[in-house]
Amino acid sequence: MPSPRTSAPSTTTGSDALLYLLFGVLGAATAFGSLTWLTGNLTNAAVGSGSWAPFRATDALLHPEVLWPALSTTALLVGARILPGLLTLALITTGLVLWMRWRVGSKSGLARKSDLAPLLDKEITAKAKSLLPSLGDRECKRGRSRRPRHPARHPRPRSCRGSRLLGGRDRRDHGPAFR
Repeated sequence: MPSPRTSAPSTTTGSDALLYLLFGVLGAATAFGSLTWLTGNLTNAAVGSGSWAPFRATDALLHPEVLWPALSTTALLVGARILPGLLTLALITTGLVLWMRWRVGSKSGLARKSDLAPLLDKEITAKAKSLLPSLGDRECKRGRSRRPRHPARHPRPRSCRGSRLLGGRDRRDHGPAFR
């Protein structure tokens, strides 16, 4: 019995780009057809003598002379081709600029230097001192404290230990110390 598929199939960047392109072309065609209908009706109301045509974006896009027969060819060209084309280009440009700003906002998922600045030592120390002013007189995290250390809790480094801490033997002459 084959195991059921547990993960979605991977998509490639090319198929995503083609999908975005398809949506963009369909959106631009819809916008151009709607704007052709709107500007054709506005041109007809301003220059022509016909009535407001019902919404048929496909007919306005493919056969504007059928929807507005009273318009001259120049008015039809300007009102149903040039003006909606310019408006559609403006919409496409605005949409692409906004999409690029939204999509390309962060180039990588990593934090930038300005994002990490509040986490650096100087900023953390300044914040701690502002929250608890008694920390201001300390030199550093591992600096000298006011009280002497207890020898059992804070052993001296190996270089400061005497021969009795090395098991009673001198390491230079007799090898490593016993533990």
